[in-house]
Amino acid sequence: MDTFLANITTFPVVVYTFLLIIVLLYWMMAFLGVVDIEMFDADVEIETDFETEVSINPDAEGLSGLAGFMLNWGLTGVPITVVLSLLIVTSWLICYLATSLIFNYIPIGFVRYALGAGLLFICFAVSIPLTAWTIRPFKGLFIAHTAVKKNALIGKECEVTTGQVNEYFGQATLEDGEAGMILSIRAPANKEIKKGDKVILIEYIEKDDCYNVAKI
Repeated sequence: MDTFLANITTFPVVVYTFLLIIVLLYWMMAFLGVVDIEMFDADVEIETDFETEVSINPDAEGLSGLAGFMLNWGLTGVPITVVLSLLIVTSWLICYLATSLIFNYIPIGFVRYALGAGLLFICFAVSIPLTAWTIRPFKGLFIAHTAVKKNALIGKECEVTTGQVNEYFGQATLEDGEAGMILSIRAPANKEIKKGDKVILIEYIEKDDCYNVAKI
């Protein structure tokens, strides 16, 4: 135990030990509900903004900084807090093992600190592909679904499900490839829109949360 404590509190391991303590405190607060697991999550923006661009144009420019780094190494698809936590844990473990096996034989001095500084970067570099490999099976668990905006449905075709449609009442079903969407619709009574008719959404009325429709 004394050797373990000595290793994790001496350079270079102590740098990752400090970061590991922050990670542990963060996840303790997350499990207690004090913070959100995705409070620092930039992953959704990376998925929607950058992966779409790459799928359209594999040679697209602008993939730089954090987004480009994460995409290039396969670190997307899960919350960024999970990625950072795994990077720190993996880096700490590699650094601890390297220190235990090698650094105990190097005298304390300038050479040890210089090698330790280099080891910090090496451990982080090695942890990147290991983290990417670790998160790969879990990417499907963190798929973000963007809610459909009401105005985005204008122009869609629906099927009336109520016996009649007038200025005060009416419903229709919009097929969305899944369970379907039930929408409130309105139309002048003299249009004689009835159950089974096909209508098109022409206007969204925000205050009543319904759509004006026209018979097809």
